[in-house]
Amino acid sequence: MNQKNSPKSNNKSDLLSNEGFRHSHKIGAYLTAFFNRLNDENVNYCVLHSYEKLPQYAPSDVDMAVDSKDLRRAEGIVFDVAAALGFRVIQKLYYDIPRCFFYVLFFRDDDGTPGFVQLDFLNDDYGIGRYILKTSALLDGKRKFNNFYIPSIPVEACYLLIKKVIKKKFSPEHEAKLQSILKEDETAVKSILTKYFGSDYLDDIISLIEGVNQTEQARTIERLNWLLSSRYRILKPHLFVLHYLWFSKRAVERIFLPTGLVAIFVSPDGGGKSTVADMLLSRLRYGFRNTKRIHWRPYLLPPPRKLFNPSKWKEPETANYDPHGKPPKGLVSSVGRFFYYLLDYILGYLPKVFWLKVRTHLVVFERYYYDFLLDTRRFRLKVPSWLPVWFLPFVPKGDLCFLLSGPPHVLHGRKQEISLDEVKRQLAVIELLAKRLPNAFLINIDQPLLDEVAQVEDIIVDTLEKRLRKRTCQVSRG
Repeated sequence: MNQKNSPKSNNKSDLLSNEGFRHSHKIGAYLTAFFNRLNDENVNYCVLHSYEKLPQYAPSDVDMAVDSKDLRRAEGIVFDVAAALGFRVIQKLYYDIPRCFFYVLFFRDDDGTPGFVQLDFLNDDYGIGRYILKTSALLDGKRKFNNFYIPSIPVEACYLLIKKVIKKKFSPEHEAKLQSILKEDETAVKSILTKYFGSDYLDDIISLIEGVNQTEQARTIERLNWLLSSRYRILKPHLFVLHYLWFSKRAVERIFLPTGLVAIFVSPDGGGKSTVADMLLSRLRYGFRNTKRIHWRPYLLPPPRKLFNPSKWKEPETANYDPHGKPPKGLVSSVGRFFYYLLDYILGYLPKVFWLKVRTHLVVFERYYYDFLLDTRRFRLKVPSWLPVWFLPFVPKGDLCFLLSGPPHVLHGRKQEISLDEVKRQLAVIELLAKRLPNAFLINIDQPLLDEVAQVEDIIVDTLEKRLRKRTCQVSRG
């Protein structure tokens, strides 16, 4: 792709990386303004952990406990500060309890690199969440740090220990942090640990914090994990029921209101689908729970030639570097294979694609059913041109379709696997698809690579932002 006016580094790993945004001054500006508004409006909150370098640097997400009466105001402030500083609020994703969720905010750093801020809100008045502590307990005795609030010393120790015991992860960093907290107020820390774990386990906990060998550490964490499960779940079945009632409700909502996104890329050879897809999946990965790249079709059904050889079903299909090098199959074989592929799109979309969308994945297709309208010869199909068009309404649509187009000589110059006349013909079909397909966008490839990728990213971000506002009816309080 044309690299004029691109950044100094054209190394692919540099282009794909977007970790640098965590050091952006824009994160510091947003969090500073956000905390100031929370304080000005007397919102009762505290940042639960990993606060040492805030607000200038956010190592990952910003976890906050917020009082019930202030939760809606705090959410409004997220949008207000975002609008004032040019951030985009693109996702609201829930955890395992009703009022425990996080917002994902998108911004561009000074060099145009995408950046993200994740604000986690915890409000659990019943103690049904994963980490047991009620919000009122987390906010009790909170203290000020760098112009925002953090938990009291004993609450911070108890929350951190419970979280690591539940996750069964206890690193040297966690050990050092707990040792530091214990030294600050040993009496208060021991008191709250006794309250939640019981006096019989206090000596084991102190030994765990002060440092034991890995075998003993694993045994202690396993015992404490079982203690918490039995004390706060098995022996309190009403909390268990409340938790799973909410979980069931959320499961249904996620099916009807999925938070992932399916993007489809279509172009003649030389359009740069793979390059754009690679960069997109890397640069936007923090806007989703996960990402998935799919080539051409869902692959619920194996390749036709491997249909009767199950041991080879999971083997990838060979890349086609000479799309017009072999003649098409006969009419009967071609029609049979076309309907086989059509069936894969119809039956495979739900388990292979939509389920990922439900689970908040960014799913990117390189090629799709639309390629049948573009070039059936690539797939060695000799079928009437009207056949793929006629069945188009039966094929599941993605959320966005990006049609990569540009001057024919540019595409042909990148790959000479098909003739220049064939490139021109396919580009004419691309123009027709842009008019016919819903949510289709023509992307000009004759521009700097990063400009092209940014154009695609902006369309995706716009889509996510509009979808979120429609679902939440969230309007800035001005």
